[in-house]
Amino acid sequence: MEGLRLKMTIHPFCDKFGLSTVALRVQDLLNYTMIDPMVQRKLSNMQRRKISTYLQERELDHVFFGPVTLSLREVNQLSKGEKEFLLKHGSKLSILDGQHRILALGYVNDQMQKEVRRYEKKLVVLKIKQRKFPEDAEIRQEVEETEGTINQLEGRRLDLMETQLAVQIYIGLTEEEEQQLFGDINSKVQLVSKELGHSFDSIDPLNLVIQQVVDHNVYLKAAGVERRNNLTSFNRNFTCFSWLYATATMLFSGRMQPSYELQRKIRHDPSTYVEILHQFFNTILPMMPEQPGLAQYTSANRVIQESIALYANRFLFPNGEYNEEWTNSLQLLEGFDWSHDNEELIYVFGALDNGKINLIHEKSLKKHMKLVQFFLEGTDSGSADEDDVASSAS
Repeated sequence: MEGLRLKMTIHPFCDKFGLSTVALRVQDLLNYTMIDPMVQRKLSNMQRRKISTYLQERELDHVFFGPVTLSLREVNQLSKGEKEFLLKHGSKLSILDGQHRILALGYVNDQMQKEVRRYEKKLVVLKIKQRKFPEDAEIRQEVEETEGTINQLEGRRLDLMETQLAVQIYIGLTEEEEQQLFGDINSKVQLVSKELGHSFDSIDPLNLVIQQVVDHNVYLKAAGVERRNNLTSFNRNFTCFSWLYATATMLFSGRMQPSYELQRKIRHDPSTYVEILHQFFNTILPMMPEQPGLAQYTSANRVIQESIALYANRFLFPNGEYNEEWTNSLQLLEGFDWSHDNEELIYVFGALDNGKINLIHEKSLKKHMKLVQFFLEGTDSGSADEDDVASSAS
């Protein structure tokens, strides 16, 4: 094993370092890179998961990422040939920028390999059956379909591994200089507002559903959707894109975060989910105050909005089948007391020093579950205990 061949030109950098830009295959990136915790921030599993989901959902055969920045400390690991450089086998390039992208690529590769192996095991069982029943057309068809699935998955995985990414390589930096460069790279990053992210992100199919409903739902447009960073106590808008994202996720899946399976279903049939979200707001908004986004009403509260969606989810897909009458479950909101003087809600959540009900949003679903249980007590499903509600939201 001779190593990695690099067709590149090394340019002088700050008189004593080298700098080069080259295209590398994903497979080579996985084999020849490492993460040094001394020059990298702590890994964010959520960030890696988001990139992994994008990679699994992408419709293109190749990946288009921004340049990855690497560093080669040991210059003697690189030798020069007539037309190219050779990086010795076993050498490692330190990742300065792009660790989540590279880790996500490796994770997706592993997941696809596991999926292929799972189908290969299934194929072995099917071929044993086929030998026992060679005339069975159904088994023969299943064997062909499974072989086709294996070929498709493995082909997609190999396409991903053969994809080339732009790589910037610094040569001869010390660990301290790598730390400084990492800081310089990341200190110039300008964060994008979460609302703009949801508003313009067309990769996530759930965002496309939300955008359709925001643009065309008469009740929601009248209630107001904030497009800036966040809602404040002085804002009169009913919701914002990040709240809508969480609300729609809970309505469609009963969970805090959208799963890969949910995104796949939405991508397969987006019009159904657009219609469901329209029905949700067409049902609940007429039963809320005329200006539901005013802070004096609990309808303006994120916990309330998400909890109503979480409650409705129990009736939307009972036993995995779509229930056409699911909006009937929301009729319990008819005549609901949306003020902060609602004694039943005060009993459940308590009151703050300012006199308002304690509906402060938290990262857990504890308050949501209490409210769902409160709603269920007014329906035929009122016998469900809090553990049942918790299990459906976990």
